[in-house]
Amino acid sequence: MDCFVCSKKKENYEVWSNKIVISATYDPKVQDHDVIRELSQYDVICHGCMQKILDDVDKTRV
Repeated sequence: MDCFVCSKKKENYEVWSNKIVISATYDPKVQDHDVIRELSQYDVICHGCMQKILDDVDKTRV
């Protein structure tokens, strides 16, 4: 399994997220991010890419 964003190969010890985890964990602003909206139910995102998305969303918060 590879990261949807950067294609990094999944390692067992790393933290990964999928659309279900993101929907349950994060608010609608995060869920509405372009990358998250493009995820299928089978795609995964590595922790580094997820952090970049969270940073992008935080920049837009007022």
